[in-house]
Amino acid sequence: MSTEPSQQSRGESEVQHLADIVDEHGHGHSIAAWAGVGVCLVGFLILCLAVVFPSLTWGIVGGVVILGSLVVSAVLAKAGYGVKGPDGKPVGLGRPGR
Repeated sequence: MSTEPSQQSRGESEVQHLADIVDEHGHGHSIAAWAGVGVCLVGFLILCLAVVFPSLTWGIVGGVVILGSLVVSAVLAKAGYGVKGPDGKPVGLGRPGR
């Protein structure tokens, strides 16, 4: 009998290991990250409209909104809505009890 794990269990343990790595780093699974991305998308939409309807003013507004997305995500992360919650433990969307 072989002492090596079966191919299936080795594959399952590898998948679990990769899932642990994703959970460890967060990879944007937080309200702060999603809010920052949402605001940034609005900024890019404004920039796109500034190109379609040539307007320097709208281009500047779009750039300011994009920079504002950094502020939004930083403020929400400091408020406890980042990858690490208020208690310092990793949290994620759709993962109750973490």
